This record gives sequence, C-alpha cells and structure tokens, in this order.
Amino acid sequence: MKHLPLILLLASLSACQPGQKKQDETAAQSVVNAPLPYDLANPTQRHKLPDDLREISGLSYYKPGRLACVQDELGVVFIYDLGKKAIADEHILGKNGDYEGVEYVGKKLYVLRSDGELYEMEPTDGIKIIGGSPQTRHIKIDLPGKNDMEGLGYDPQLEALLLATKDGKGTDKIIYFYSLKTKALFQGIVLKQADLQAFDPSINEFKPSGIAVHPKTREYYILSSAAHRLAVVAPNGKVKSLVPIDDKALPQPEGICFAPDGTLYISSEGDGKKGIILAFNAN
Repeated sequence: MKHLPLILLLASLSACQPGQKKQDETAAQSVVNAPLPYDLANPTQRHKLPDDLREISGLSYYKPGRLACVQDELGVVFIYDLGKKAIADEHILGKNGDYEGVEYVGKKLYVLRSDGELYEMEPTDGIKIIGGSPQTRHIKIDLPGKNDMEGLGYDPQLEALLLATKDGKGTDKIIYFYSLKTKALFQGIVLKQADLQAFDPSINEFKPSGIAVHPKTREYYILSSAAHRLAVVAPNGKVKSLVPIDDKALPQPEGICFAPDGTLYISSEGDGKKGIILAFNAN
C-alpha cells in the first residue's frame, strides 16, 4: 500500500503523455501567414522615376493620380503624376537633410527626418517658394533615447502619425504615435523580433523602412529594406503575415502607401539606377 501513490502518479503521467505530445507538435509548427490581398510578384504598374527621385525614401498618397515623394538628401517634397509618369510639382520645405518619410493629411504635408524630427507644411500647387515655404513648421517631438527613424504613416482612427524606428535599443522595434489632435507623443505598438521569427526563423533583424495603414482593414503594412520583407500587423501589434519582397524588382524598398481604393504602392531607391515605384491592385 505504501507504493500506491507512486503507481497512481506514474499512471497519471502516462495518461498525460499523448496530450503533451500533441502540444509539443503544435508548438513546433510554423506560424501560417494570413492571406495577403496582393500578388507582390506581379505588379500592375511600373514607374521608373526621374533622376531627382533616384534616392526616393518616402511615399504618400497625395491626390487622385498623384503621389508625394521625398528623397533622403533634399528638403523637397516631389509630387509625382502617375498618368504622365513625371514630376508635376515640387514643394521646398527647407534645408537639405536626411528625410525618410512623407505623409499627406488634412491638406498638410508632414515630413520625417531620420533623427525623428517632423516638418509640417501647407503645399501650394503650382507655386515654388525658394528657400522653403513660410508656412513650414518644425515639430520637435523629443523621442526618448537615440533613434534612427525611417517610416512615417497615418492612422485616421487614432488621428495620429505613425513613426517607425529603424534602429534603436535591442532588436524589437517601437512604433511611436504622434497625435495631430493633442500634439502629444506616445509609444504605440512594439514589433517583436521573436514574433517575426515565428513566421520565418531565418530572418535577420527586421528594421522598418516604411509604414502605411490599409484604408479598409486598418492593418499596418511595414516594410524592411534590410530584411527584404513586408510585415502585416494588426493595430494591437499582432503580426499576421510576413512575406518576402523581390530584391530584383525592388532592390531597396523604403516607401509605401495606399490609395483610398486599396491600391498598394511600394517605392525603391535606385541602387545606382533609376528609382522605382510599383503598384499592386487588391485581389
């Protein structure tokens, strides 16, 4: 009778083994990508950009048939006409610098510098103001710590700009929110490297280079030029998909935006050649 508890314990452990094995098998399974409504291998439009946009680094929907673009050397927002395949307008915001993102919100252009500083201007189409618009405003947001920022997007539900950290402390990347309503900065979601590696264990550090919000699903589409991947993330930070980007079609993808109908645009620096914008219609 003294050995009965041990026998019962062994029997109990034996009974649990099949369930435990099933759990271990489930944990070993790779995470499955949610379906992406775009065929990234087959763009519907290709645009080779003029020399002024060889180093294109940011992209935003501007007006029907037009995109706002910045490149990482000039303090200029270029308006690109998709139909004419040419630069239709230029808005000079100020001195040259390392500009990495642009977003058009409420008739205003917002431009992100790599150190996290923002610029706001009201564009006047067809009028060039040498030296920068008098309405250009420098927004000093005081990001914590040392950051290298490369992505600028806008979430209309939050009424906030999204600022994606390329390089910061550790491998997890913070997406900051800057409220255009309250003019306050707060930490948004954290893009965790472990969550991304659950989709692809071979992926190197995911460094965001562009971010945009889907106009219909509100999912965050986050580019990484370093990893040559596109991550689709729910507004709560849950990673839903991680898909590769063709490094021949887009050698250095850094700009991303959506048209209101859901058309996806991705831009790439020229890497010694012409800058590129590819368009993808939703399936």
